[in-house]
Amino acid sequence: MKILLDNAELHLDEDVIEDGREAIYEEVRRETAASGRVIVDIIVDGESVGDENTFMSLSGGSEFRFITRPIRGLIQESLREGQRYFIALKNGLESIAALLEESRDHEAQARFSQAIDGIRWLTGTFSKSCMLLGVPERSLKTGNFERDFKDLNRALSDIERAMEGGKTMNQAYIIRDRLLPSIEVFSNYWKEVSSFLEMPLQ
Repeated sequence: MKILLDNAELHLDEDVIEDGREAIYEEVRRETAASGRVIVDIIVDGESVGDENTFMSLSGGSEFRFITRPIRGLIQESLREGQRYFIALKNGLESIAALLEESRDHEAQARFSQAIDGIRWLTGTFSKSCMLLGVPERSLKTGNFERDFKDLNRALSDIERAMEGGKTMNQAYIIRDRLLPSIEVFSNYWKEVSSFLEMPLQ
């Protein structure tokens, strides 16, 4: 069996290879993490299998190639994408509130579901970026992250409750009065975390 890390052959101990794919993956993951990189693709016998779960579910194969990228580069891409998305999200929420005020409930609810998916992506990406950069969320200087994050989640929960009760004007009010300000605060935390990427590596 041949194991490659990007374009270089990786010589693993025989006992690791004999222990199977999980042991091989974990050893390669440790190797990449030590050099500030992360696995982004796995190629088995010339065919991309994508993620870890798919790799584990396969059998056979004589050559495993692990493709990696620098962690900071991936974080930077995600944070830049998020920065652009904040603008679209704020505009989208404004339009949803307007639709609710015009009693175009069905259209508003469909767009709000998309906005919820976007907010979940933002919060997940934010937490993962903080973890990879070694920046505890509680240490951020923008404000009280725990309090502000709770405010964001409460606004979302209250909008969903208003939606279930058919209180469209109340939904519009919560979006304008609470959710949009919370999104603005969250975008400031995002900017602070992005600034860590401008610092030189230690």
